[in-house]
Amino acid sequence: MRGFVLVEGGFEAVVEPEEARILASLAAQLSSLLGEAAEDEALSGSDPAVARLLPDAYRDDEEAAAEWRRLSRRALAERKGAFASRFAADLADASAAASSTRIRLDESGALDWMRAIGDLRLVLAERMEVGDDREGMSDLYDWLAWMQDDLVRVLDLAEERGA
Repeated sequence: MRGFVLVEGGFEAVVEPEEARILASLAAQLSSLLGEAAEDEALSGSDPAVARLLPDAYRDDEEAAAEWRRLSRRALAERKGAFASRFAADLADASAAASSTRIRLDESGALDWMRAIGDLRLVLAERMEVGDDREGMSDLYDWLAWMQDDLVRVLDLAEERGA
């Protein structure tokens, strides 16, 4: 993947088919995990990654935390799932391509990507042990961090230029 550049009306990056397939697969897995979490509150207690994605709003007040979970947890999981779904959908054509593909995002899309990438990083961080490089997961984590940082960079550049 080549970094994002500012273009008229948004942002653009070039992604290789294999990269797009990896990212789309991760996004689909995240969306699935969030869908399960929206349906099953107990998943936060049994899956530390879900607990990181959907933390209790009140750590020192179990009654308030339970009320928050009852009123807001499902909507948060669904909203985060929508970010992951958008991320996957934006990569669909590139995943099926035989060569490099330009991905174009508007500001809303770039923000959704940043959110989905942040959630993917939370899940990966939870799945990895500190200093562990199981099957290249730390490389994947670093790649996602670079992508997220690059999106922040072009969003800041757009704001500076008033685009």
